[in-house]
Amino acid sequence: MKISKAKFLLFFVIAPVHLCFCQVIPRKSVDSLQEILKTLPADTFKLNALHQLGNYYHQRRFKQDPADLDSALFFFKKELALSNLLRVETGSGRQESLCSMGEVYLSKTQMEQSKACFIQVWNYYKKTGDKRMEGKAWLRFAKAANEAAWLDRPAGLFEQIVQACGNSIVLFKATGHIGDEINAHMNLAATYFIYGKYDQAEAACMKPIVKYPGNSSSEFIRLYYVLAHVQRYKGNLNKALSCTLKSMDLLQKSPNYPDKITVESQLFGELALIYDAMGQTENSIVWYKRTLALRENMNIKLEYKYRTAGFIVQGLIKQKKYGEAFSTAWGVEQRHPPDGDYNRAIISQIKAYCYDAAGNYKKAEEMYLLALKLFRYIKTDEIVSLAKYDVAKFYIKRSDYKKAAFYLDEGIRDGFATTRQRDYHLIRYKIDSASGNYPSALRHHILYKLFNDSIFNIEKNKQLQELQVRFETQQKERDIQSLKKDSLRQREKTGQANNIRNLTLAGSALLVVLLALIYTNYRAKQRANTALNALVSEKDELLKEKEWLIKEVHHRVKNNLQIVMGLLQRQSAYIDNEAALQAIQNSESRMHSIALIHQKLYQSENLDLINMPEYVNELVNYLRESADTGTRIKFEKTIDDIFLTVSQAVPLGLIMNEAITNALKYAYNADECGVIRITLERTDHQNIALAVEDDGRGLQPDFDLNKLNSLGMSLMRGLSKQINGVFEITRKKGVQVLVTFKMEYVARTPHELTNR
Repeated sequence: MKISKAKFLLFFVIAPVHLCFCQVIPRKSVDSLQEILKTLPADTFKLNALHQLGNYYHQRRFKQDPADLDSALFFFKKELALSNLLRVETGSGRQESLCSMGEVYLSKTQMEQSKACFIQVWNYYKKTGDKRMEGKAWLRFAKAANEAAWLDRPAGLFEQIVQACGNSIVLFKATGHIGDEINAHMNLAATYFIYGKYDQAEAACMKPIVKYPGNSSSEFIRLYYVLAHVQRYKGNLNKALSCTLKSMDLLQKSPNYPDKITVESQLFGELALIYDAMGQTENSIVWYKRTLALRENMNIKLEYKYRTAGFIVQGLIKQKKYGEAFSTAWGVEQRHPPDGDYNRAIISQIKAYCYDAAGNYKKAEEMYLLALKLFRYIKTDEIVSLAKYDVAKFYIKRSDYKKAAFYLDEGIRDGFATTRQRDYHLIRYKIDSASGNYPSALRHHILYKLFNDSIFNIEKNKQLQELQVRFETQQKERDIQSLKKDSLRQREKTGQANNIRNLTLAGSALLVVLLALIYTNYRAKQRANTALNALVSEKDELLKEKEWLIKEVHHRVKNNLQIVMGLLQRQSAYIDNEAALQAIQNSESRMHSIALIHQKLYQSENLDLINMPEYVNELVNYLRESADTGTRIKFEKTIDDIFLTVSQAVPLGLIMNEAITNALKYAYNADECGVIRITLERTDHQNIALAVEDDGRGLQPDFDLNKLNSLGMSLMRGLSKQINGVFEITRKKGVQVLVTFKMEYVARTPHELTNR
């Protein structure tokens, strides 16, 4: 029988055994730690660093990269060699190195090498008489061996694991460490559980319960959880519910229990599964939702969140709440996107439930088959068998019994929960009946009834009802206790409020005296402030007058430039020389770019900064209208929120004017369409880049830019130098004019602009 992934994961939840605590470092620190190792002297600090690196690579073993195990073994061997040199036995020393190496060898399924390492540890602690540490070493071997059993099945391994757990139990009994003894029994129970020996697993759990009646130590919280899990797989839902409630009660009485949220999520999930198996859908949904609420905020594998959401979806579908089922499935995927094929398979399966319930059978079939396809590399997973089981049920509802038989995984009969085995026989009965195999159908129907009767007999139903009543009563009592605590807190707050009121009255009296003194002081300061305000008012008036004069200057400069532009326009009417006419029109355009800046300064509240996005928009609109290109030339603008001083805005405006005018004149034929792109962006905090680019015919290949000495080109070069910028012309599809320069000042927010 193969060990399912669900059982393997349960084992790791319930059997945390370590010889010493060692914090595993994050990946980003590994490289730096390896560099530090080169400089560390041969001491205990270097031992600890080597151990951390070995642990880091060993924890990555679940990614199934052999190189990680080799790296882990490399660092643990170096730790062992240094331990021998320093003669350090415990802590991050020789014994810890040997145990870690033994675990790595088990992960590599090299059993002989592993046993050789652990034998040295067992012999050392036996020689020193430290029975507790010897017991922990045996238990550590058992846990690592169980992991190896999941990856491979070496002959005789099960017997070795049971013997190791038994040895640890004997040693812990001798030392009187009850917590360690309970932990060893739990690991033995886990071993039996993952090998499908549920009766032995139950017996292993019951031994410490019988031996220490009334004991409420924290180890019993996990022990009862394990026992509940075993009883649910056996079909004893009444006992499973009783154990879960006992574990929850103990957890409630242990406010300082380590990692309480994790254990709480496991108990809530177990309670939901029990209610689900009992057919109490509404109760199961309540606890599944509480489980998901906790797990969504935990750093755990994504598949646990998905599977919990899948149970909620199935329950909602049973209640015909299809809209909520869809929102739950798509919501959890949106909040936690899948990170690999395994999780994409699970979410596809959940979506298949929704499409099936909505009657979209084609889409449901597509999602079911996609899930199986994504599961293709996993052969020993309970989740995969259940996925095939769901596909079989889907085809049975479509009366396609041949396909149902093809997908139904017969492995679900062995090692699965009793409720799953019962459901398997029901489906097998339907398939065999449809195919005319009546003897087999009758046999499966009898088995189905036997399983069902074993789960829901009269005595068990009575116990379940009593347990539910008791649980609901306990919940109400806890709610009442919570209300009492809230009431007590409220009374304490009321007492505090009365004390605060009395203090307030005393403070008020003192405040009256202080106010009288302050008022006398205030009157004296008020007289001084009156004289000061008069001076400030006079200064404000002078400032307003100065601002008005500056605005008036800008207004008049703008008007004068417009007069000059008007004169140029009139003069052009009397010129029949094309070159002269072109020069006058170019001058007029340049004048407009300058006038536009003074107009902006006159209209703005700020008198020395130009809002470049507004300025560029108006300049481009003017040049578009002047060129009369209609819709054949489009302009694309990317302008950052930049404010420039006049000394930089004027040269930059003239450069843009020249570059855009040249593109309009020379880049395109008279009937040709095109796009001119204007970009004004910050390249970093200090610098700006202006780019004017067209997609026209460009320059001739033999055209030498260095020999070009036109007025426009000279003007752009000169203006670029004026603002200490770099001027470039590049050939792309068309021509790009690029100017980069350092800003004198950039206002980033309106508040900064008005308060600079």
